[in-house]
Amino acid sequence: MKAAIKTRLEAKVVLTLDEEEARALVDITLYGYEDFVKTFTNSLGKTYIERHLDGLKSLFDSIAPIQFELDKIDKIRREFNKKEREK
Repeated sequence: MKAAIKTRLEAKVVLTLDEEEARALVDITLYGYEDFVKTFTNSLGKTYIERHLDGLKSLFDSIAPIQFELDKIDKIRREFNKKEREK
């Protein structure tokens, strides 16, 4: 008899950011994953960051699309301000 057991536990954390927080998060990641890890490692050491590298890469990938949404907000804000000035 053969038995295969796979156990999986998954947790998700949902964050709600306001625009200012989202912009700050995007700006923190502008230098990219590799440069962030290099700078962090040089400043604070490899031991702490090493165990988080996979999660950090995923986080950087998840943050990237936020810039697109912020660009849309900027465009809408410019259009709104333009129409307000024309009144």
